[in-house]
Amino acid sequence: MKTWLHILTLAACAFLLAGCGENQELTVFHDEMDDFYHSLSISVNSLENIDTASETAVDEMLAELDAMTELFDGLAAIEVPEFFENVEEPADEAAEYMAQAVSLYHEAYADGGYDDIIAQAAIENYTRAMRRVNYIAILLQRRYPDDENVTVVSEPDEPDWNGGEPQTAGTQSPDSE
Repeated sequence: MKTWLHILTLAACAFLLAGCGENQELTVFHDEMDDFYHSLSISVNSLENIDTASETAVDEMLAELDAMTELFDGLAAIEVPEFFENVEEPADEAAEYMAQAVSLYHEAYADGGYDDIIAQAAIENYTRAMRRVNYIAILLQRRYPDDENVTVVSEPDEPDWNGGEPQTAGTQSPDSE
């Protein structure tokens, strides 16, 4: 988890240094994202510092994860300016994965027990949520994630008005007949 903390801190710093100019919408977005990354960094740090030998460790972990769910819900609710529209989908996915992870963690530790299979599913969802947060940080820097699980789809510079069929000399489009 310390790796996530470092990634989140670096991403927040890079986003802060990038600045958003004078556009009010971008400034508000920048401030909300900065607040999210700062709060998430604190939350991850709190999780890492739970004394696992403590009798209250599970309750502390679940409470911190509940707080993370609220953070991620807030992330998904942030109004995304058109300039950064590519972060909206990963933000929504991150919130969904975190909600699922926390639900599964609660189930895994229900009634004072522990279910390893459910806990593994919770860990997988938590990892997916954090991976989306990392993707967002990369996208905010106007870079693309370098991950085998990410496919970058570029839009053509100019629209193809021919329905995908290249026009050649001497042919007519259906509209010109």
